Amino acid sequence: MSELRRSPGLPGLALITILVAPTIGAVAAPLRPPWSAPAVEGPEAVPRLESAAAQLAHASTLKAAMRGKEGEARESARRAALAAYRAVRQHFAADARACAEASFRAGELLRAASDAAGAIAEFQVARERGAETPFRVRAALEIGHIHRRDGRHAEALAMYEGVLAEAAATPSQRDDASYWIGQVHASANRIEDARRAWKRVAEDGEDPLDRIRAWDAIALTYVASGDLEGAAGVVERCREALAEVAAEETKLGERVRDALTTMRVLDELQRSVRERAESSARDDRAKKKEGGTSFEPRR
Repeated sequence: MSELRRSPGLPGLALITILVAPTIGAVAAPLRPPWSAPAVEGPEAVPRLESAAAQLAHASTLKAAMRGKEGEARESARRAALAAYRAVRQHFAADARACAEASFRAGELLRAASDAAGAIAEFQVARERGAETPFRVRAALEIGHIHRRDGRHAEALAMYEGVLAEAAATPSQRDDASYWIGQVHASANRIEDARRAWKRVAEDGEDPLDRIRAWDAIALTYVASGDLEGAAGVVERCREALAEVAAEETKLGERVRDALTTMRVLDELQRSVRERAESSARDDRAKKKEGGTSFEPRR
């Protein structure tokens, strides 16, 4: 795989072309959230239905009932849905796939409720029970995301790198893991490691939109280091790499064209070019002012 190289000395005009080309009071102690507290009705209180599929459908119906509710009514509905998903494990423990999905859905409920520890516990069950299901890899990504958001870089990397090693992981899931590996490295200021991770997606990713996202992330690191020409070169490489797909008169082609014209780096480049021009103008004025000052010798 070719290495990324700094685009040699793009002139200011070429850089601009890249940019415009179409393409109260104190609280005594924190309270445990109500959805994390032991529910009055546990999974054992949820009636056993005729099958694991029916049990899952029942839990899904209770989850859907949360929509439109607020405050305690919403949290009560969340507790009921959580108990229903856990009841799948209670009543159909031998059905590994159903238990994996139920645990994954329970993890989603807890993650949305900001109960990180509870969510990780449920996602871990989904990983353990879901060896032959898509939920094993999906749960690993979710655990990685929780660790990453909380700043636990080592734990996040372990989960994301585990996805890369999973035989059952799809190309898209591996691309997703690589992208977030890059984000973790970038957060820790390991820029070269981040670029390597993103480059895997940018050059070999399955989804053109994921590839654009990775090129965008790489280009932003060059802007952050002040290498605007390098960033412009990365943008140009991205456009060249996606040109064939972008030319398609299809829904995907339209989405790719839109993604190319809305890359975050384009705004950052424009801002940085403007700041560079303003700084240069200030320096020129200062030099002219210094050069125009004369001192008469004393007689």
